[in-house]
Amino acid sequence: MIEQSANGVRFYEFTADQKGAVSNFFEKNGDASLLVQINPVKIKTSESDSEGKLSFGFFYNSSAKSDEYLKVPVVTDSLQKYDGASFALAFCFSRDKGVPSGFFINTRSKIKIESAQILRAFVGHDFSGSLPVFAFAPNGGFNTGNDDFSGASQAFNSINSRETLMPTVRIKFSENSGTQKIAFGGEVFSIRRTDSLTEIPAAALKIPFSQVTYPDEAEKPEILFLMASDLNLLTFTNGKKNVLTPIKVDPGLIIKWSRNNWRGTDYELFEWDRFPGVLFFDISTYDVQDDFFRRLAFFVEKAGYKGRLLTDSELKGKHAYNAHDYKAADLARFFEKAGTENFPLNEKELLLKEILVKNGLLKINYDGGIEAGEGAVISISQESSIDLRTTFVAHEGWHGIFFIDEDFRNTVASIYYTIDSRTLAYLRRYFQVTPSLNYDVNDDYLMKNEFMAYMIQRPVSATAGYFVELAKRPHSQELAKNEADYIIQTNGSGFESASALLDEYVNDRWNLNAGRVWLISR
Repeated sequence: MIEQSANGVRFYEFTADQKGAVSNFFEKNGDASLLVQINPVKIKTSESDSEGKLSFGFFYNSSAKSDEYLKVPVVTDSLQKYDGASFALAFCFSRDKGVPSGFFINTRSKIKIESAQILRAFVGHDFSGSLPVFAFAPNGGFNTGNDDFSGASQAFNSINSRETLMPTVRIKFSENSGTQKIAFGGEVFSIRRTDSLTEIPAAALKIPFSQVTYPDEAEKPEILFLMASDLNLLTFTNGKKNVLTPIKVDPGLIIKWSRNNWRGTDYELFEWDRFPGVLFFDISTYDVQDDFFRRLAFFVEKAGYKGRLLTDSELKGKHAYNAHDYKAADLARFFEKAGTENFPLNEKELLLKEILVKNGLLKINYDGGIEAGEGAVISISQESSIDLRTTFVAHEGWHGIFFIDEDFRNTVASIYYTIDSRTLAYLRRYFQVTPSLNYDVNDDYLMKNEFMAYMIQRPVSATAGYFVELAKRPHSQELAKNEADYIIQTNGSGFESASALLDEYVNDRWNLNAGRVWLISR
């Protein structure tokens, strides 16, 4: 950089090579920030505020001009509070103004610029290390220690689409800080288990570019950044640009995720941030969801159909499920059989296969054969109500963990084998005679899996009442009367006991609860 001074203002102009490198970075990523590490001389407490004041901004002319700093947004800070210790300020480029010619520092105090580097855009703070970092949107502002994302739309995209990505919020509270609340534009989020980094994609927020507040005087996080998203999220299939790369999220954010911020049209793809390889499909309608998963549902779970690939004409008029879950091994069996038999799969099933291969749930051998990788698939639909989506995310989420965690499966089995036999008899009968389920009750793995999910798809306090209500319905009274009457007589106590045992396990292990597979609530 070329350093110049005018009227006490230091101008740092990029060289031609630096300007070219910065321009290439900005063009490639679509955003950028300049991070400057500053080492101030210790400010005496007797000095005036003006003597300890610092302003940091960009200039855009080909050469530094002494009066330009009066005409552009700046970041302003007070050096006294650092007591001679180093700190860092970051300033986002404005997408409208493009790449600056350099930056300036305006202060009467003695300082040393330790370093300056170009990074992806970010706004917020980081107090976790020895060097405090404060990052600002293109509109600048005074460093009061508060976080304001209001001007960040000048640095980031405002929607998710096939061409653009919104930023993501990265948060870390101090260790063992318990549940914390944080609000974006007044929308309050509760975050559990806050000893590690948590990400909330801005696409999940109602008002992402707004002030950040802390309700109930909640603790301020060590790290809070609104930062650029991974450009790999704009990885699509050829031609139709179908989404292949999932957004890593806490499942609690999927429930109310707006379809307006989908990258695709028919579906959005997510991955559970705590359980790698567990994919969530959020699909526009039940019909589109059927195109993806109905044939698979009959192949994997439906009594009388398991292991068969039904033709489109055989599937016509048949109901699968309103939400789905499948482990990698069953997905591999389905696609291997289709390949071996040269069975004509539909467009969405072929897309599903491509997504599964891309994300490691399926592996294609040198001879074209298919083997299971790691993970599981979960699907819900936008056509379901919010209440149903909440229950489905919980129910299907537990299946996802069951598929990938052996200790959880073993714990479920121990409770399954010790539950009151007459209570279990009703559940098995209900699974068997309910047309929308039609589970193969002779499939031991399936029965344990569904038993577990029904026990903890709702809070423990709601479990007994839910099953008593099921038992009273005409469907149960007509097709499973003896078993149903026992549930009514015992007030569903057997189910409540099983739910409580599983709730205790998942809480101890993952800080989850019956009815809640998420750490972020709103």
